[in-house]
Amino acid sequence: MDYAVLIVGSGPAGASTALHLARDYPHLAAQSLILEKARHPRPKLCGGGVTPVAYTVLRGLGLMPRGLSYAPVRQAHLHFRDRCFVVRGAPLFRVYRREQFDAWLADQVRRQGIPLHEEEPFLGLEREEDHLLVHTPRTTYRVRVLVGADGANSRVRQALGLRGEPSRLARLLEVLTPVDPERTPAFTQKAAFLDWSVMVRGIQGYVWDFPVWVDGRAYLNRGIFDSRVIPSAPRGRLRAAFEEALAHRGIALEEVRLMGHPLRWFDRRATLARPHVLLVGDAAGVDPLLGEGIGWSLAYGRVAAEAIGAAFEKGNFRFADYSQRLMADGLGRSLQRRTFFARLGYRLRQPWLLLPLWRGLGVLATWALRWDWG
Repeated sequence: MDYAVLIVGSGPAGASTALHLARDYPHLAAQSLILEKARHPRPKLCGGGVTPVAYTVLRGLGLMPRGLSYAPVRQAHLHFRDRCFVVRGAPLFRVYRREQFDAWLADQVRRQGIPLHEEEPFLGLEREEDHLLVHTPRTTYRVRVLVGADGANSRVRQALGLRGEPSRLARLLEVLTPVDPERTPAFTQKAAFLDWSVMVRGIQGYVWDFPVWVDGRAYLNRGIFDSRVIPSAPRGRLRAAFEEALAHRGIALEEVRLMGHPLRWFDRRATLARPHVLLVGDAAGVDPLLGEGIGWSLAYGRVAAEAIGAAFEKGNFRFADYSQRLMADGLGRSLQRRTFFARLGYRLRQPWLLLPLWRGLGVLATWALRWDWG
């Protein structure tokens, strides 16, 4: 059971790594395997916003998610209390259901002839000379390169012994509420609503309302994002803040299904690789400013494939230059900028300070939504 490359996780980061290998290093793609602990289409908690960053990567692969239902967002209303900015685009982003989007990506991987083993979770690894032994409930694989694309709570990351690094986990809660698309501004205006008023409650983020189609029915994906990009700051009561925000929208928390999930944000000082092992996507770190992960996870795949190709060409699998590759690609620079501005903006929580600064913060959010890439 020898493979050149084994990828753990078949979400955007893992699928993108495989697809970039197929495009640029087909001889390595022919010796690659993806492991997925679930079976597509599998539930995945996520706002589902697919941004221009994602489409830039997909176009580079010659792909577009045709045939999938989505809700276009042509304007974003950015709120702080009674102040609001409106950002427009054509569109700014599209909202998909993640289980459908990820299943589509998995199909693209299969079409390239790369095997995808579903319902086969990663259990652990051992090091032996110039390769790794990767254990699953089914068997043990002998691999040269292991890619951890298994999310914020990455088992691959844990197997590398990186638990001692400072926490970089954001917190998110979300609910789905059915709506009438003919009477709901998110659908009639093709709009998303983001409200940073919760910052005064110690939440380092915002509340969102996104339009989304689920099995042909209109819903609002409503959620709250707390970046925790300043972990030393007092921890806001996330559930209570979300409950209050929902109450303002006429929704009782006990009447909806509350779902939660983490997100790991990017820090260039973090360990993102070890000999024979790379981390990508949420396992490595994505956007702490807006909590957007899909586009950045897809972008990781291009850098990871280049690093893997170079490793096989040179016979050097230490991946000591992986962080430099991320920064040189522009992916790392964009994420580093977002980390800087998130730490700068989310440090504030006093209303008397936030209100006069909101115009500047709104401009920052506009920049993050529309222009920051590379």
